[in-house]
Amino acid sequence: MIRIVEIIAACVAAALLAALYLAKSGAASDQQRLAELQAEIGRERARIGHLQAEVALQEDPENLRRLARLYLGFEPLRPEQEWSLADLPRAPRDGGPQAEDPVRAVRAGYPGEGR
Repeated sequence: MIRIVEIIAACVAAALLAALYLAKSGAASDQQRLAELQAEIGRERARIGHLQAEVALQEDPENLRRLARLYLGFEPLRPEQEWSLADLPRAPRDGGPQAEDPVRAVRAGYPGEGR
């Protein structure tokens, strides 16, 4: 009877030893995977920082002004191009006749076009 108990105890000890070995080797591979993921996160954060710096450079007002002049031919507004509210034509209040071409009517009143 004691011999059977000793054999069972030895089998249980061997099973526990095998389980411990598997758990420890699994933990080592998990640690390695964790280190790889942390390194990848570090690389991605560095890339995000680089991209944020690139966006800041692209959104710089001087850069936008330069690109607008270069590719679109835009220039800053001159003072004579600015309108005040009094310069805009008034719409009739009673729903009466309106200009056939409202764009032409506005341009006729544009300060830069001989009003």
